Amino acid sequence: MSEGQAGGGAFDDATRSAMPEDVVTTLHLLRHGEVADHAQRHARGQLDVALTARGREQHARLARWFASCEPKPDAILSSDLSRCRDLAERLGAAHGIAPVYDARLREQSMGDWEGRPWDAITRELGPAINDYWDDYFASRPPNGESLADLAERLGAWWDETAPRIAGGRVALVAHVGVIRALVGRFLRVPPDEALRFAPAVASHTRVLLAAPGAVLECFGERPWLVAEDGGARDSKDASRGPRIALSGSAGTGKSTLGRALAERLGVPYLEERMRLRLEAGFRLGDLSIEAWRALSHELWKEHRAEEERCADGFVADRSSLDFLAFWLHYGLYEAEDETEAFRDALVEHATRYDRILLFPWGALPLLSDGVRATNRWVQLRFQTILEGVLDRWAPPGVVQRVPETADFEERLRAAASAFEAR
Repeated sequence: MSEGQAGGGAFDDATRSAMPEDVVTTLHLLRHGEVADHAQRHARGQLDVALTARGREQHARLARWFASCEPKPDAILSSDLSRCRDLAERLGAAHGIAPVYDARLREQSMGDWEGRPWDAITRELGPAINDYWDDYFASRPPNGESLADLAERLGAWWDETAPRIAGGRVALVAHVGVIRALVGRFLRVPPDEALRFAPAVASHTRVLLAAPGAVLECFGERPWLVAEDGGARDSKDASRGPRIALSGSAGTGKSTLGRALAERLGVPYLEERMRLRLEAGFRLGDLSIEAWRALSHELWKEHRAEEERCADGFVADRSSLDFLAFWLHYGLYEAEDETEAFRDALVEHATRYDRILLFPWGALPLLSDGVRATNRWVQLRFQTILEGVLDRWAPPGVVQRVPETADFEERLRAAASAFEAR
């Protein structure tokens, strides 16, 4: 909570006396939870996509957190699509408020592309897809809306709505495009920069609005992940074991500790797929860039399938975000659309982990085993990229740093402590 704001959401006397405008509207922007086929990048638009079971669980926890930790809103407004209605209804039930649904709060319409995977659209259009992405703000899918159209639609809605809610507290349940457009408008960010805002699914954004301008108090937070269990992730419950991923450059001790941790916690240990290939004699030096990209997708597909097979928990050598770090490390990013789609899928998958254990570079001697590169500076380059990826895209509170020590038992105790205390 920001300094100067009292526990009930009101400003203290000193803060209020210094404010140039006494009428402050508090807007809570809540993005809906996980939807079907979330792992594949689709042009969903206004298609009424169903929530997954996990998405409904996210809504339940987000609604409970909101009712416990935020003041009661004066109104609940929502898109009329079912993935938003579910969350709005939960909020309404918790507060005794009937939500108001409005079709103008729907996601950007993707017209004839709705429901189709982006890779299929790209294959169909070929080079012409670049015309769309080069001017994404103004370009319209066939029979759909541009981002500019969405901004105009929401601008008209806001001009009509703002006077009615002035000075109040409103919860707004909406889609990522709607939140992007509104936050950009409130902060006076050029509308063609809206894609810079990327709130997570089932997240909370709070904006204070007054005549002089807007204050963004928080953006895309997911406090419900830790609110109910003192630090454990939402997916970590008594019905299954933990889902743990190991991250770090080669030679940092992941596999040795990972096997011991898996045995200690009673869950399977999942080998790194690339290492299995290298140990079988696979030669990386002969690969073209295109072959590298294809191999990266293949390795990720295999890794994801192994994790999904172990529904009751696992310790996996590599997280989804490690695959993104490898993609960047090996310079595979020249295919920009493919890179963006791959990143989106990997970042979304990272929300499934209870912990990502990040192993430090340099704490252990880098020994030759006939598989890994023994140039410690090559490993540092990868480690630096990986830590940047985790810092930018890992869910809040998920990354846990392994102690920078060579003492194996100290490392193992630290890695296991959060899960053995359950």
